[in-house]
Formats: sequence, structure tokens, C-alpha cells
Amino acid sequence: MDITNRMKLVKSLQIIGVRPGAYSVTSYEDMALCIDKTENGWEVFYFERGGKTFSKIFPSEQDACMYMYSELIRDRTSFM
Repeated sequence: MDITNRMKLVKSLQIIGVRPGAYSVTSYEDMALCIDKTENGWEVFYFERGGKTFSKIFPSEQDACMYMYSELIRDRTSFM
């Protein structure tokens, strides 16, 4: 599966049936796993009630997308 950038990540998540509200690749969405380009690299984090939790920084968009994909497919609530 090609998960080298955010748009390909979205396509892959749609194919396997991850619900759209479980993630965001363009903005901070409440109660969702999000990805954002920062000055330190690519950040993947859970956004809830106006704050970030479980934040991880990656050197590349591809690394961040692969991590986000693996986290979402492991979480059964992503498919409800």
C-alpha cells in the first residue's frame, strides 16, 4: 500500500473503511488523530478539547503517514 503522503494516506484509509472522523490531514479536528507540518518535522497527534496529546515528530511526511496509518488500523474505534 502506498502511504507516502497525506493524500495517499487518506485514499488508503478510505479503502479499508476507517471512518473520516477518526483522522484529519488538513486541520485540527476534535477527537481525531491529526498530522501537521511543523518547523521540527511532521507531527502526528491526537487532538481533543483544544489540546494535543500523544504527539510524535517525524523527519518526513512518509514516516508520519505510515505511523498514522498503523495507529488508525490498530484502533477498533476507527472503524465504528
